[in-house]
Formats: sequence, structure tokens, C-alpha cells
Amino acid sequence: MLPSIRKKLIYLDQWFFSAVCIEADKLASQHALHLFSKLQKLKQQQKIFVVTSEIHSRETAAIPEEYVENREKLWQFQNDLANGFISPNSEEVFIAQWRRILTSQESHDSFPTADIGLVNPHQFEIGVRIQPTNNWQLKLSLHQHKARLPEGVNQKMGVNQKIREVLERQLENTFNCRDVFECLSYVRALWSKDIRQGIASWRQQRDLYLLMEHIVNELEAGRIPAIPAQKELAPFYRIVKEVVQGLDEELTLKRWLEILENHSANNLCAYIRIRSALEAALLWKCRESGVIINKPSKFHTKYGLSRQNDIDHISTFVPYVDALITDEDTHNLCKLEVVADELKQFPCKIFSMENYSEFDTWLDNC
Repeated sequence: MLPSIRKKLIYLDQWFFSAVCIEADKLASQHALHLFSKLQKLKQQQKIFVVTSEIHSRETAAIPEEYVENREKLWQFQNDLANGFISPNSEEVFIAQWRRILTSQESHDSFPTADIGLVNPHQFEIGVRIQPTNNWQLKLSLHQHKARLPEGVNQKMGVNQKIREVLERQLENTFNCRDVFECLSYVRALWSKDIRQGIASWRQQRDLYLLMEHIVNELEAGRIPAIPAQKELAPFYRIVKEVVQGLDEELTLKRWLEILENHSANNLCAYIRIRSALEAALLWKCRESGVIINKPSKFHTKYGLSRQNDIDHISTFVPYVDALITDEDTHNLCKLEVVADELKQFPCKIFSMENYSEFDTWLDNC
């Protein structure tokens, strides 16, 4: 067996990948190119491991068809840089964190890299990890299929409209919040509500399956049974189903509800703690501005799908990596007190082009 060494795990935001792969000829990308040159050398020396995720896949798949060459070039670049190890999306990491909390007596501050699909990223590597032919193209196709909305609806515009509707509703519901920390309590209550509804939906579905046996017996006996109306599944039904799979289901759900009733942020999974802080900061920022941006492209960047992807990168991977580089606007969001209070619980260093020289120095010490 090859020896394990302690590599630094580094997560690069989609913006960084685009800068060095697609926009390398632009003046604004020169600092990123310098850093990338260092990253390549450190990777060859096996001092770092670059984490690439399904969130990158999702963002790359969203590149419009007229830029298909850039789309394929970017994903191939990402896949090669990660040696083919692709970490799962936020939902899968959310599930892994909750399964560990609900089945282990260990500290909630334990974050094994298995959560993000990496069994041992520190192992010494020889040669290049071979991927099945067109593996990266298949991932692109999968994400394009999942993201597709009804014909004639622009996917980005459709999602951004949904985000706008949610934001407007939350602004109305937080009208009496006196500060960003009250907004945070409101946002976390929404997360708790979503999980509770998912649990209720899972139980209803389980009871329906049990009832089906009775219905079949009644039909075989020549009687017409009363068939209950099928209720729509809650959005978190699938997540709850995945969390309890293979466990003592009712005992696990009981413990989960007890954790949620505790109302302690420390009992929540790391993903919710970080993401809810970022969501509260963004909500409060919107409240302070007094307006929701109307221009679609600007809304997309400030509050919409682009910003939600940025939040996903931070919320999902900060507990697992040593360094994460993001865009300046998201970095500034991370510096706000409500977010910084959560992020300081993790050793991960966050960088952007605003403090790229600090990242440069940090890489020198890898």
C-alpha cells in the first residue's frame, strides 16, 4: 500500500476555474494564473489536493449551448485537475452530516473527508488516475437533464424567478426583525420546518405502504376498500429517506426531532449552520438596501442562481478543506459578523483576489 502524507485540501470556486481556463488572456485573470501555476507545481509535488465537486458540474452544465466548446473545455479542465475524484453535491453532504450526527456519539465537529466522497485524498499517488471514456461528458449530460425546465422556459430565468419569489416572501416575513441575528433565527426555523415536514411526509408514505397490503387483501376477497388520497410529498422527503436508510428508522427520526426541538445551533449539521448564516446576511443586506434588483443579470449575480452556487461552495466544503478561494463579493459576505461567527469554528482559510497575496504566501508554506 502506498503511504499517506498530509496534503492540504484546496477548493477553488467556479470563478477561479473560469479565469484560468476560459479567460486566461484577460488582464484581470493574471493574478489567478500566477496562483494556478503555483497550484500545479504543488499538486505535482503531492503537497495539495484540489477538490472538484458536483456543484462545479452544475455550474458548468448551465453554460449556454452557444458556448458549448467553453463548457466542455472547462469541465475537462476541472476533471483533470482533480484527477477524476468528483465530490458530491450539497444534498449528499447534508445527508452524510446528518447520518453521522444521528448514529454517532462523536463530536459534531468531526468532518471525515468520506462525507465529500474522498476516501483518502492524502495517499501518495503514482501516475494518473484513469477515468472511463467520456465520464466527464456523462456528468455534464446528467446535470443538463436534471436542470431542464418545461420547453420554452429559460432555465436560469426560471430558477431566478423562484428565488425572487422566496426572497420577497422572506422580506415580508422578517419585517419586524431588529437585526441580522433575528433574521438568522427566522432562517434556521425555516430549515427546521423543512426537515419536520420531510419526516412527516416519510411517515405518511411508510403508512401508505403498510396500508397497501390491506388494500390488496380486500381486493382479493372481492371487497372494494377505501383508498386514501395520495398527498404530495414534501420537498425534503427524499433527503429524510436517504438519512434513515438502513438505520432503525423510527428511533432515528425520534432523535432527529429531539435535536430540532432543542433549538441549539450547535446541534445542527455544519451545512445548515453555515448556509443559514449566509442566507440571513444576504436577506438582511437586501432589507437594508430597501429594494430587490430588477435587472435580471444583476439579480442573478447578487441574489439569484449564481449567488446560491457561491453559497453552496462555502457551506458544503468549508468544514473539510484547508483553503477555499471565492469571488470578492462572496468573500465580503463571509466577513460579516453573523457569517464570520460560524466560519471561525472551522480551520479553513478563505481567500479571494482581494487578498490574493495572502493566498500566495499561504501556498508558499504548504
